[in-house]
Amino acid sequence: MENDYIKFTNLNEFPEVIQGVSTRGFGTMKMLVSDPKVIKNRENFTRALGVNLNSIVVAENVHGAKIAIVGKGDSGRGAFNNLECIQGVDGLITREPNVNLMITAADCLPIVCYDPILKIVGIAHAGWRGILAGVGSNLINEFKVLGSKPENLVVGIGPGICQRHFVVKNDILSKFKDIYPKAAFIRNHDGYVDLKVCLSEQLLKTGVTKYHLEVANECTVCNNYYFGSFRREGDKAIYQAVIIGLKG
Repeated sequence: MENDYIKFTNLNEFPEVIQGVSTRGFGTMKMLVSDPKVIKNRENFTRALGVNLNSIVVAENVHGAKIAIVGKGDSGRGAFNNLECIQGVDGLITREPNVNLMITAADCLPIVCYDPILKIVGIAHAGWRGILAGVGSNLINEFKVLGSKPENLVVGIGPGICQRHFVVKNDILSKFKDIYPKAAFIRNHDGYVDLKVCLSEQLLKTGVTKYHLEVANECTVCNNYYFGSFRREGDKAIYQAVIIGLKG
């Protein structure tokens, strides 16, 4: 497979924004410490986006809901060694150019966000635990703290697991049914949750408009030839990288 990547259509109209989601052809983007092979994969992907790996800032992804605001002083953190990433967070925000934000995912939902008025970008990793904890709401609320109006934000939810493949136990199902009844249901005695519906509802409740919200159709399990999926591949899964930043 060629080393290609996908972009969010609603962000394409902003030439000042760097953004993209890697695919299987680039190889895995996740590393626990420092891994020369993964570093090479990351270098190839960032090169395709037209940026240097030294400009990347990586969130730890702890399946929580904390967001950190970062700047030039954080450039390179987690890019070459995961022990140096921004610890304890699942989301990052910056208003500084040439500071490119990155998360990795292999079924969990990536969120990217841009304020074209104030020139602020953000990113978040939204697993089921993070969605229940409000990671999407927290990301938008941090934008508000910086002066953004939710109706101005351009937001994308990237490729992730679809409801057909996200089977959960009753205790998890009940948690989602309490908050997102339209997205949680039982079929053939199994519980299913549509995480994209849950996250979309969460973002819309913050004031993001449906006209500025793009939700990727791709499922990482259904399209496993193109994306990595932990649920399908287990520990051998290829993890995608999702990056957003501002050109200098």
